Amino acid sequence: MAGAWLALAGPACALDPELPPERYTITRWSADDGLPHSQIHDIGQSPDGFLWVTTWEGTARFDGLDFSEVARLNDPTGGRRPSRRLWRDADGSMLVAVDGPGLLRVPAVGAARPACRDIDALQVSQLAPGVDGLPWLAARDGLYRLQSDGRCTRVAGGQSLAGRTVNGMLAQADGSLWLGLRGGLFRWQGGRLEALGERLGLPAGEVRGLVRDAGGDIWIASEQGVWRYRGGRLQAVRPERAEGLLLDDSGALWVAGTDSVVLRHRDGRWHRWGEGEGVVGYATGALFQDREGLVWFGTTHGLFRIADGPVRGIARQPGLPSDYIRSVLQTADGQVWIGHSLGLSRIRDTRPELLFPQPGTQPSSVLALAPAAGGGVWAGTYNRGVLRVGPGVPAPVRPLATGDHPLAAEQVRALLEDPDGTLWIGTERGLVAWRDGRFDPQPLPGLPALPVRALQRSEGGRLWIGQLGGMAWREPDGHLVVLRPGQGFPAQSVFDFLHDADGGTWVASNRGVLHLRDGGWRQYGAAQGLRGSSVFRLLDDAYGNLWLSGNHGVARVPRRSFQAVDRGDRARLDVQVFDRDDGMPSRQANGGSAPAGWRLADGEVWLPTASGVAVFDPGLVMERGRGDVPLVIDTLQVDGRELAPADAGVLQPGSRVQIRYAGLSLRQPNALRYRYRMQGVDAHWIDAGTAREVTYTNLPAGRLRFEVQVAHAPADWSRPAASTGFELQVAAPWWARPWAVLPAIGTLLLLFILLHHVLGRRQRRHARQLEAEVAQRTAQLREKNQELEEASRQRERLVEQLAHQASHDSLTGLPNRRAGDQQLAMALQQADAAHTPLCVAIVDLDRFKHINDRYGHQGGDRVLAHVAGQLQASLREPSLFVARLGGEEFLVVLRQTALAGALSLLERARHDVAALAIAPDSDDSIACTISAGVVERSGREGADALLQRADAALYEAKRQGRDRIVAG
Repeated sequence: MAGAWLALAGPACALDPELPPERYTITRWSADDGLPHSQIHDIGQSPDGFLWVTTWEGTARFDGLDFSEVARLNDPTGGRRPSRRLWRDADGSMLVAVDGPGLLRVPAVGAARPACRDIDALQVSQLAPGVDGLPWLAARDGLYRLQSDGRCTRVAGGQSLAGRTVNGMLAQADGSLWLGLRGGLFRWQGGRLEALGERLGLPAGEVRGLVRDAGGDIWIASEQGVWRYRGGRLQAVRPERAEGLLLDDSGALWVAGTDSVVLRHRDGRWHRWGEGEGVVGYATGALFQDREGLVWFGTTHGLFRIADGPVRGIARQPGLPSDYIRSVLQTADGQVWIGHSLGLSRIRDTRPELLFPQPGTQPSSVLALAPAAGGGVWAGTYNRGVLRVGPGVPAPVRPLATGDHPLAAEQVRALLEDPDGTLWIGTERGLVAWRDGRFDPQPLPGLPALPVRALQRSEGGRLWIGQLGGMAWREPDGHLVVLRPGQGFPAQSVFDFLHDADGGTWVASNRGVLHLRDGGWRQYGAAQGLRGSSVFRLLDDAYGNLWLSGNHGVARVPRRSFQAVDRGDRARLDVQVFDRDDGMPSRQANGGSAPAGWRLADGEVWLPTASGVAVFDPGLVMERGRGDVPLVIDTLQVDGRELAPADAGVLQPGSRVQIRYAGLSLRQPNALRYRYRMQGVDAHWIDAGTAREVTYTNLPAGRLRFEVQVAHAPADWSRPAASTGFELQVAAPWWARPWAVLPAIGTLLLLFILLHHVLGRRQRRHARQLEAEVAQRTAQLREKNQELEEASRQRERLVEQLAHQASHDSLTGLPNRRAGDQQLAMALQQADAAHTPLCVAIVDLDRFKHINDRYGHQGGDRVLAHVAGQLQASLREPSLFVARLGGEEFLVVLRQTALAGALSLLERARHDVAALAIAPDSDDSIACTISAGVVERSGREGADALLQRADAALYEAKRQGRDRIVAG
């Protein structure tokens, strides 16, 4: 690495001891995230703030976002060597125990070299501090001390440890050394090695770690659990097999349990994190506290971070059986209600309880929630309609409609209860209402029957409706305003609303964030710095920020940033994005259900994700966004060669310079913003946002200075968190040097005079020839262009005809079987993604053979064409699709349609076909009927299974006498 290493203080603090341990977040990184290997051997931190990890596949550095291998430790061919132990030496270099070369020293700049000045390849298995400040080294051939001058000296009698694997060492004030070995606890003293475990009463077994706390107690991690040695007595404190120990700055003891367990002991109490909190794999004993107080540990399955940051997750646990969360709401009594893929849970006094489904009933995804008058909530489900859930204990649950009522099996994604008791219900078929015990299927005449995703009522009494296909609002006087895509409305779908006191309204849509104010729209999307296209939820906090959720994480945007973009002061929003690196349980925030998040009474923001509830503390986000951040020049590359800035020398003209810089905040890496400038090149600071690399080419000659600054989002560049930089010298090109300039000027002057004379005469002669040739070529080109344009138009017409013939039946004009199969496959994918119902029907023309026999094939073809046209006219909704399968059979795909709706639509088509009077060439007319078999998709049923069931239902319709619709 080439760069500036900053001498920084040690850890500023430990994890917040006042925070309940369940509020901590655990984040994991593995080889899939850039680690060389998922098994972590040791963890450390260099003076500049990079986290270092050793693995089976070499050593890597981590800046909070990206891993980079320490290539200086690789073999000469570039192969990675297994790395074991890490140690930060007093001079700031990192010592790494590597298989083969042994203990190596990696300085801030320059090549790795043997850590011992007098020994080329000391194979070290463990390092520990001595009471005199000099490290102890447990090596393959004995016990050593690392002297301040770089020599490694074997202590007298140290050969007694030769061939033994040392897991832990702890220096004592009397000069002795406690050792954790495979054979138990030992003590080295005065050149002799003696067994200590049996004398103290420690059961036989491997000892994996040793640490002394502030009170002088010695803690022992062993195969037989965790033990404490105090005042000459040994006490067993935990039975779990332990692999490593760490004492943090608050005095808390951390224990790496063998199998997917991490423990903390503080103030006499233990807390345990396991697989339920995301701890997986066998512990390797690697435990470390960084300078920000975060705790890191390693297992066979990756690198883990325990943080007390502003983001935490609530995942699957007793009372919350699913971590696929759809909606979150807090009622006035402080209870938090969570709709998820397996039902409805409620959190009272920090503990979740499952309310629906009740024992003996089938689960259904709860998509929508709304406060209910009198307490409790209304819950909208995937296929069980609307539920009324009371506030008591136990909470009563009853359906709003039962039996054959149209609402009993409806999919509901938005709910709102008015003060007059009207319950507005957003379904896949549009908006319906429930008033005084009566169902109103069309409460707002003129509102399109499109799927509803959001319902809100603003302070002025407006009812706001978000749909897949636009939005609408109803004024208090009953006037309805409908906005459709392409008709002055800049989005296709609307998922949420947020209303300001000044009358403005924010809209979450599939085209980013929209702002309606003073009758006009402002749109903020990817071009303005938002990640992804769809925004599902909009919430504000007490600090002047908007919180946005979407499939690409959660973003915090200061309101003043929107205003700055509106004024033209800046082109992009200042966006702080949160994802797994910040403690979110999943990068994907769920939406399309209401409410897809809630701001709780204490100010916390709860948002549903695909792996639990993401909980944000806006106040802590703002607080953690202050203070200094280590800023380093990570790498400088000149024409592909990595150099230290101080060793760059004089660069040749035209050199390609790549500079990579990094602000090192392992707690909130996504919150950092950068700007840079190259003095002598850039007239102003360049706002880099989150980018951490810049490339310059063709730098001007002279002395230049590169500067970079880092700040917390939202960036306040009047008070950057840190600044750094370095100087570069670029040589002038040879032709710009004085010895070459003066002769070149004289030569060029003579050449210019001569060329001016010769070229002037030649130019006049050729000008006349060119004028004639240009006129001739212009006429030829005009003729050729006309021919090419006509040929292009003919080719386009032919391509359109061929494309239509390939996908459509020439007799009926309907899509053919191939197109029908493609549409069915697409409908299955859409149904899986949106969790919507899907029906498939096969329609057959009754007694078609009789028609062919009586009227001939021409008459039969006429009948097929008329019936196909009528089916297409009767089933004209956008969610329906009709294709000819072959012969007299037709395929009908009914997207976003449950079985009851499908039967109704097909019955309408059957009546319309029966009413046809088709006139053949003879005098009489032909009357015909159709039969159909229709099925609704179950679970993730495939196309073949659906078609087989639909065909069986069609066969049953034929058997029952034809001219009917039968559901399978």
